[in-house]
Amino acid sequence: MLAGRSPFDIAGASENPDQNTEDYLFQVILEKTIRIPRSLSVKAANVLKGFLNKNPADRLGCHSSESFVEITSHQFFKSIDWDMLEQKQVPPPYKPRLDGDRDLANFPPEFTDEPVHLTPDDPRVIEKIDQSEFEGFEYVNPLLMSLEDCV
Repeated sequence: MLAGRSPFDIAGASENPDQNTEDYLFQVILEKTIRIPRSLSVKAANVLKGFLNKNPADRLGCHSSESFVEITSHQFFKSIDWDMLEQKQVPPPYKPRLDGDRDLANFPPEFTDEPVHLTPDDPRVIEKIDQSEFEGFEYVNPLLMSLEDCV
């Protein structure tokens, strides 16, 4: 997010179809050196290198009991008041202007113009769910009610 792209983004990057696979991406993550844009600050580049270190023993935030302190005390996060943030007292650095709850102006039309396709529930999966776990809930799916009436 800092650079506007993934440091491991390889999809479509090669004419070779073998290099556009998930397995190849995993290989790149494990073996290749990440490239950090020069436009990032030294602190930002340093925190990215820390988070993306291939050796878990050296990776930022991977020292169990000290992980949170290790991350929050990093120079990149020095200006953050973590207590205020936890209490939701820190104003967001960017708050988009919205003309209503359904304002989509901040999303590209290539996404907002796509037709909505709902994925139907698989009846075999639904049958395996113990419905007694939902006793006491006010909402009951009308389709389930009609199925019970047929039994």
